[in-house]
Amino acid sequence: MTELVFAVEATSVQLAWRRLPRPEVTFEIDGRRFDVDARGPAWYRDRRPLSGGRGGPGALVVDGLEPATRYDIVLHAPGRPAERVASARTAAPPPGRVLARFATVGDCHIGERRFGPARALGDPTPLPDGMAPYPVRALRAALEESREWGAETVIAKGDLTHVARASEAETVAEVLGAAPMPVHAILSNHDVRSGADVATILSRGGVDAGPEARAVDLPGVRVVLGHSPVRGLHAGRIESSHLEEMAELAAGAAGPVVVVLHHPPGRGRLPRYYPPAIGWPDSRALVRRLAEANPAAVLLAGHTHRNRWYRAGPLPVAEVGSTKDYPGQWAGYTVYEGGIAQVARRIAAPDVIAWTEMTARALGGLWGWWSPGSLADRCWSYTWPATSGPPEP
Repeated sequence: MTELVFAVEATSVQLAWRRLPRPEVTFEIDGRRFDVDARGPAWYRDRRPLSGGRGGPGALVVDGLEPATRYDIVLHAPGRPAERVASARTAAPPPGRVLARFATVGDCHIGERRFGPARALGDPTPLPDGMAPYPVRALRAALEESREWGAETVIAKGDLTHVARASEAETVAEVLGAAPMPVHAILSNHDVRSGADVATILSRGGVDAGPEARAVDLPGVRVVLGHSPVRGLHAGRIESSHLEEMAELAAGAAGPVVVVLHHPPGRGRLPRYYPPAIGWPDSRALVRRLAEANPAAVLLAGHTHRNRWYRAGPLPVAEVGSTKDYPGQWAGYTVYEGGIAQVARRIAAPDVIAWTEMTARALGGLWGWWSPGSLADRCWSYTWPATSGPPEP
């Protein structure tokens, strides 16, 4: 099995696996047993036959655990002795009461048909009856699973379309507009590629979208949405006037602020990785101005299709991976009186996780190593600085 513990938060653990020793097994955690059917969907078994009576990919969430507690994970499989296969430690939450929960999705690339630069992977042809293309089914499942987790609002962080065709934007509007919670969207480089007005199409579908700086006030935190794409560029830019609008919204918050952009800030004069981030001069101005405007600021980004947590100057930054390629995920944010916690969970729907496991083989398997990041990149807690003042209840 690959790394089994994918996500932890204060009272839950998510296990995820590529294969299991048997198609039907039982996991035991804290004296409780969870039966797992790991046969996988029929189309996956046809394309990736499982030898030796093994099971395929899947995921399991175990709730009701104690915070900051270590748990052993024991596997029971027919014909094998019980085996401790991993351990997990639940997170220590920030101080205070839970005030709000929201989720993010991003890099959905609705309209994409194949993934990978060479020997690209695609869905089975023809698609089984009732199965949507992989970008669509991944986004739908992410919205449903984040709702089950408790998200009261969703932020869609760009690259919602693949090449900004009107038909792609209409599909995004249909999927996001069907979500049972409010959805706020920002645009990205892929969403400004053609002549289609993606923001207007999304707005007609009931999704709050647009290039202007906006604020979404939730209990205990203000979420500021910014705009970083420029048509014709892969990297991001932040115009000085737009940065001032974002800073004013951050400064006007009653308490802490979460700033959401598609592109992450650059971390030096020379690019350190691909795809390109916000240029260095704009990144320096962004970090400095946001920190001045509100010391209790956290920046969330996408674009890189990977998970990373780091600091850009005084500003904590979290990059979160794509819904539609490995590891295939969404992120949940729990706002406490004293801080905020992120959990990045894999999309567990069988037709999605079977697909995203296949995409781990892209780039000769490097994608499966590069994109997930560490557990600390995916799941973290941040305590608001003492200077932030009390958040609104």
